[in-house]
Amino acid sequence: MRFRWTPHEGRRHAISDEPARGRLVETLCGNPFVPQEPDLWTNKNVWPTCWDCDGIWRESEGILPWPRKS
Repeated sequence: MRFRWTPHEGRRHAISDEPARGRLVETLCGNPFVPQEPDLWTNKNVWPTCWDCDGIWRESEGILPWPRKS
């Protein structure tokens, strides 16, 4: 499954790559919300990442968790 990142409640969360605009969706971490039009998202690249969504996304892609242990 493909995902996209979207700001919600002060963090960037991962959601399905094809969310239905104006319809309730669920983030990877289980947080339900209604996505807004991308034009309304301001400073979306500077929001801190939801670590739960990040961990689930990394696991689904076969990427090691972050931060990596050295």
